[in-house]
Amino acid sequence: MLPAVLLPFKPFLAFIVSFCACVIIIPWVIKLAIYKNWIVAPRADRWHKKPTALMGGIGIFISYSIALFIFSFENLSLMIYAGCLGMYLIGFFDDLKEVKPVVKLLCQLLCSFALIYNGYYFGGGLLGWAGIPLTFIWVIGITNAINLLDNMDGLAAGISTIVAIITGILGILNNEVNISIMAFAIAGSALGFLVYNFKPARIFMGDSGSLFLGFSLSFLSIAVQKNNGSSTAVFVLLIPISLMAIPIMDITLVTVKRLIAGRRIDQGGRDHTSHRLVALGLSEKKAVLTLYLISAIWGLLCVLIYKVKVNNLFLCISLLAIFSTVFSVLLSNVRVYNDSEERLTYLRLKGRKTSSKFSLRFFMLHKKLIVGICTDILLIYGSFLVAANCMRIELDDNYIVLGLFICVKVSVFYFSNLYNRLVRYIAVIELSGYFAATSLATIILGGILFFKGKIDEYSLYFLMVDFLLTLTGMLLSRFAYRWLKEIIDKSRQCQKKVIIYGAGDRGYLLVKELLQNQNYELKPIGWIDDDQSKHNMYLYGFKVHGGSDRLVEICKATGAEVVLISANSIDPDRENYLRMILADENIELGRFAMDICFNSVIPMRYGVS
Repeated sequence: MLPAVLLPFKPFLAFIVSFCACVIIIPWVIKLAIYKNWIVAPRADRWHKKPTALMGGIGIFISYSIALFIFSFENLSLMIYAGCLGMYLIGFFDDLKEVKPVVKLLCQLLCSFALIYNGYYFGGGLLGWAGIPLTFIWVIGITNAINLLDNMDGLAAGISTIVAIITGILGILNNEVNISIMAFAIAGSALGFLVYNFKPARIFMGDSGSLFLGFSLSFLSIAVQKNNGSSTAVFVLLIPISLMAIPIMDITLVTVKRLIAGRRIDQGGRDHTSHRLVALGLSEKKAVLTLYLISAIWGLLCVLIYKVKVNNLFLCISLLAIFSTVFSVLLSNVRVYNDSEERLTYLRLKGRKTSSKFSLRFFMLHKKLIVGICTDILLIYGSFLVAANCMRIELDDNYIVLGLFICVKVSVFYFSNLYNRLVRYIAVIELSGYFAATSLATIILGGILFFKGKIDEYSLYFLMVDFLLTLTGMLLSRFAYRWLKEIIDKSRQCQKKVIIYGAGDRGYLLVKELLQNQNYELKPIGWIDDDQSKHNMYLYGFKVHGGSDRLVEICKATGAEVVLISANSIDPDRENYLRMILADENIELGRFAMDICFNSVIPMRYGVS
């Protein structure tokens, strides 16, 4: 028994004990793994490059159990603990000798039933009978999502630590001390394991660790819904989904992309969120830390959802959801499959190759329209809310007006062909179209409010503020997508770095083609130009380093392996001279070609000659 003065600190003491226990146990597990030859050799579909010890789940589960029995033995649910033990054991045997997927699925079903039997089911009782099947789906989905997330050093352990800490905080806020103790015990054991698992990893957790953590986190995310005092289903749905944002995002991205690429869903590969971030040019550590940050932001939002009315956070939740969706969509464009799979993916995304799933094909054909409308609905809602607050308009009885604003504006935007514009190629001159469509929608809404006698309540100033916010939001959302796309294009890893000779209009076309077309595997890193007025200036985000008289020096300084000529003013003699001096440095020289004839238009030809 703990002294009374320490009782309020039991969750934090459980964290410290499980952390210290795991830090002490894992080195012994590493020695045992080496002795028993529980070693994972490097494989083509795995990320590690040297033989690494397995069975880190042993240390995670034992340290968790130690903390749990010390601080929560009298209130321990044996059935819940048996579920955790069952998932650990099935993972342990899977690490020793591969267990059939159907056996693991049956074990997950039984463990899910253990939660339902103890009164823990998705929705906290607010979803009625629907919560029962959703519990099975949730537990199985999250358990396997964490298992799939264990694809890079420190990723699954770090995300599990963050989710468990946030869950523990929610347990404290909800006076669920036992849930909080379990959560902090898991956080401590996962963090203790992370000491040895962060890059470069000395040990992997294996399925014994990932399945145990996945099941435990799925249980905790359901447990914090119970007795939360909320009467809204929105609340109980947002909490677990926000907690598991990264695992859900990863498993959704992997599943959809594998379906489109014609792969089996259970087929391994380097196509997870973390792998795509590395393919963009981030280091493994930075990729993992980026996902930590996103998970922490979602976790913070969970705490705010608990403390603040959901309605007041709806705009924040929506914007974060949009960011996560756009982030996933942009990552989905990174090449991670072989050429045939990438080609099939491209055809299906363009609707040129039918899919067996009508809903998937429909979404692929109309994805820009669907995403655009959903984004604008949220922007219109946010603009209306801010404008109403600025004008001190009560919103309790004005949901019909809000619905009217959404219907009119989206309809005007649709019939103005705003959703048929390619965002990645949007030009400044096209901004007038967005201005005209938003203005027309505002005029129509003003007329409707006037005839309905509500113009006194919704004044001209309200319409002006709403107009400015809607227009600004639409433009920012379009340019934000383009900005993110350009950042990803510039960050991706390529085989050769390119200096472009000629910082003009043709060079601008060339650099956009190289960035957007991954087939060349050439990455622009800068310009040279003989016009001294352009030196040290930037075009499309790349610096003009100097003139051709310093070509070799610039190539050496920037690490360029290829020089591409974009300017027509460079004659063949000058080109041959440049090729000769570059050949001595093993640097290739090519020319950008674009031909047009009167009988037919020849497609642009790009490449290195």
